[in-house]
Amino acid sequence: MLRATLLSALAVSALVPACTTSQTEDEFADETTADGEDGKGDSAAAFTYYNLLPDSRACFYNDGECGVGYFVSRANRSTTQCGRGPAQSQCKVFTIDWSGTAMPESVAKSYEDGLREGRPLLVRGTLAPAPDDRGSVLSVTEIWVASSPEWVDGVFTLVHDNGIRCIKAPCPSLTERKLNSNLSAQISGIDLEDSGVERDAIDRAHEQVYGDGLIIVGYRYSDRTGGKGRTANKFFTKAPVPLR
Repeated sequence: MLRATLLSALAVSALVPACTTSQTEDEFADETTADGEDGKGDSAAAFTYYNLLPDSRACFYNDGECGVGYFVSRANRSTTQCGRGPAQSQCKVFTIDWSGTAMPESVAKSYEDGLREGRPLLVRGTLAPAPDDRGSVLSVTEIWVASSPEWVDGVFTLVHDNGIRCIKAPCPSLTERKLNSNLSAQISGIDLEDSGVERDAIDRAHEQVYGDGLIIVGYRYSDRTGGKGRTANKFFTKAPVPLR
């Protein structure tokens, strides 16, 4: 019983940053060739994550494309392959295919309504040209819900508990993987306080680290023990699918 209690305490301590922290150089901050591309070493399943935003432009002349549909861009990457042409900063999507989540149409509609109301979504899926070559179609397989509606700066990483346990700090018991990249690192803590959400939400987010993982948007820090971690200006938790 004592051993189990000790291991539990050590696991929780990985989620609580040391008292003294400072921002340090972030090896994930810049986009480089080391990030790689989908299909080339994605053993950690860190690729095909997209940010979704509504096309809310107010246009003087509406050509049928302005102010409707959505904009899609790869998290952490400066370009996205929209179709058969050159890569762009973001892609225009008129149709979102939610069937890969097996959720009812009413739930899918609620997500689309939320997007139009300003609630951001991070999704995983595939982006392909529409059959008529008019824009692209986004087929969603995973939905990640944001802790707050604001768009923030930072690196998107997926954080999981890796099972490492130590008797002294720093203890690299968490693995973070940069989204849409082959890069990963072992870290000793995460700090969700900058997200600005209530304590109950932070506690529930910590629990996700031991399950589906937690997606964090933030920066690298170092603590007084020499360990490194990541702050969270925002975090995303995975929505269960199918949703009822």
